[in-house]
Amino acid sequence: MRATFAIAVLTLLITAAAGAQDGRINLSFLDRLAERASEKQEITIDQSTLGTAAQFVPQGPKADTAKQIISGLKGIYVRNYEFDSDKAYTMDDINAVRKQLSGSGWTKIVSNEEKGKNGNFELQEVYLFQPGGKIGGIFVLNAESRELSVVNIVGPIDLSGLGALGGILGIPRNAAGDLGR
Repeated sequence: MRATFAIAVLTLLITAAAGAQDGRINLSFLDRLAERASEKQEITIDQSTLGTAAQFVPQGPKADTAKQIISGLKGIYVRNYEFDSDKAYTMDDINAVRKQLSGSGWTKIVSNEEKGKNGNFELQEVYLFQPGGKIGGIFVLNAESRELSVVNIVGPIDLSGLGALGGILGIPRNAAGDLGR
């Protein structure tokens, strides 16, 4: 019985470690927030659907760059929730996701936090997944008192072209645009 339990635990740990090594963050912690949200947008585009999604990139000056970036990605995951009250979620909810970013390979490159006197707050963070020195993913967190947005792009990313993804496939313009400059 102990051996079976140990094998099961080891299998779960290996699976969790393998998932973390590809730059994908488990966003299931946010599912309960979706139930409380007055508005929600959830986008899940895995590798098998990215080829199809690239066909929907609108024509424009950044279209070719966006299609090139998309062709190398493994997934795009976006969650955006808006709430009617300031206390709809807590820092514990945010920290459940941030805890995954403390693992090896993740580096925080942007951090901005503002706390208002009335209890309102704003938090913006950007992390890069860089196993072996190459960018293999990005995670963007934008939290405000009544809104929470996260973007997880999995796969090799060239920061010089990242701005081309802003406004495409559910990625907010401001999540990608400032990094690509």
